[in-house]
Amino acid sequence: MKKLIFVLIAALGISCTSYAQMTEKELKKATNAAQKLVKDAKKEMEREDIQDKGNAKKLIDQAIRNDLVQNWDQTWLVAADVYMHYYTQENIKSYQTGLKYDTVGMYNYLTKWYRYAILSDSLQQIPNDKGKTSDETRKKHAEEIHRTMPDLVRGGIFYFNDHQDYAKAYELFDSYFTIAGHPMLKDMIEQDENFQKNKPIFSYYPALAAYNLERWNDLIKYAKVATADEEVGETATEMLCDAYGNLKDTVSWLETLKEGLVKYPTVEYYYGKLLNYYNNKNDLAQLEKFVQEMVELNPEKAYNYYVLGYIAQQNKEYEKAIGQYEKAIEKDPALSDPYYNLGLCIMLQAQDFMDSKSDLDYRSAAYKKAVQEQKDMYKKALPYFTKYREMEPSSTERWAIPLQTIYYQTNMSKELNEVEARMKEKGMI
Repeated sequence: MKKLIFVLIAALGISCTSYAQMTEKELKKATNAAQKLVKDAKKEMEREDIQDKGNAKKLIDQAIRNDLVQNWDQTWLVAADVYMHYYTQENIKSYQTGLKYDTVGMYNYLTKWYRYAILSDSLQQIPNDKGKTSDETRKKHAEEIHRTMPDLVRGGIFYFNDHQDYAKAYELFDSYFTIAGHPMLKDMIEQDENFQKNKPIFSYYPALAAYNLERWNDLIKYAKVATADEEVGETATEMLCDAYGNLKDTVSWLETLKEGLVKYPTVEYYYGKLLNYYNNKNDLAQLEKFVQEMVELNPEKAYNYYVLGYIAQQNKEYEKAIGQYEKAIEKDPALSDPYYNLGLCIMLQAQDFMDSKSDLDYRSAAYKKAVQEQKDMYKKALPYFTKYREMEPSSTERWAIPLQTIYYQTNMSKELNEVEARMKEKGMI
């Protein structure tokens, strides 16, 4: 019991040095005076003849600053009563048309109410000299706290959206779950189907606030839960990856990327990150192994074949790459990148082909035949770049240069002039 009291005192930041020089009689008198403030505040709260509880608030605010009543459960119980009252008054105004209310004040009252109620309950759960505890605070506040808990989430959204105060928003979102985990609410939370249902989406909010604050460990704490939500689960997974990346936790980063890829195979984020990672490590073999596993899990997913094509392309296995890109297009004709890369593979083949003929005399029939074969290869690549341009008209920096090359090599002057005009507009030439 002594240890629990010590921890509570430390948490409150209490200093008893100012009373160290008092006699026992003086200390008792000072303690009685401090307790009287609490009792008077309680009486003011119980008065039915006045609606304004300003005097009660003034008294209890003075009392809670007094070290002598910090460990008295009634101090915090009365403080909780006062701040519940003030929160309720502002909350009622917020639902009544035309009435002005203090939004910031309302959420401050709410958080203080909860904090003081928990302090009171914590003290009441410490056995007294007879080994007994009290449920007074729980009977008085637990049900109302449980009912109003979603207002912590509303408050967090208010600070996030209206003030861009992400630290305050996180504090309120985090409090929602901290309060839910307190013993005084345990039974209610366990039976609360709405709490369990909303837990993933409500976890997304503190994760998002933590993301804006770059508090990666706080983000991970909540984003892991948020991944279970159908609406925001994918975004939460991406945030988790970013958090692990910023923490240089490569093992967790890779694991989460792969989990995301399995769960959201159409999202390019995961493939893109994995491609960059394995590219930088020159370990495309490991990526190919993983994607082959993905093909076995989902053979109809076009992007799997696109990545296999990309791997083959990087290995200069152009025919193999072309075959994979053709599979990707067959599975999903709306996927644009396979068209671009397929055309690029044919162009690279054309360039390699001419490089292999470098020893020919440019005046010879064999050389002229080789030039014509290269032109035919460029013409074969042309429809894929044309299709890519139709699908991605704003990606001029990608399709313009290969089209310029093809038009030039195949003597398509009209088309060449048009694409070079576009390139000039974009400052590319």
